Amino acid sequence: MTQRRAIVVALLAVVSLVLHAVLVRAMAHGHVAHVLLGAGNAAPPLGAAVLAVSLVVMRFGAVVVAPGALLAAAASLVAHALVGPPRGGASGAPDQRGGAPEAAPDAEGSGTSSGTGTKPGGSSSGSSAVAVAVGRGISIEGRAT
Repeated sequence: MTQRRAIVVALLAVVSLVLHAVLVRAMAHGHVAHVLLGAGNAAPPLGAAVLAVSLVVMRFGAVVVAPGALLAAAASLVAHALVGPPRGGASGAPDQRGGAPEAAPDAEGSGTSSGTGTKPGGSSSGSSAVAVAVGRGISIEGRAT
């Protein structure tokens, strides 16, 4: 999560907590519980019903979602302060600031397609480590997966 997104998430969580407090106060001031109970078997007034349903939804957000969002935002901001900005995208692709380069084929053009990870002369080309670094699967025996 970027620093800007963490701040936005924290602000939204705080806004939901404030809105929850406002709704609780509005329900207490309007005696919504008494109005809903006083309706008996008839349909309750629309205003009181909407206020009650919105409070239930906001209470879920304030009790379940907001604390987790605040903790995630705080963890992201602390990680950003300690480690720095995230590198690379979510796709795992190398970033523009020195990510692992693609493996180039050997001078003969054979590459490591034989699956052995070595050049035809028997010397190691080191391209299996690069292949693992860029996300191509190489098994422990050195064969491409």
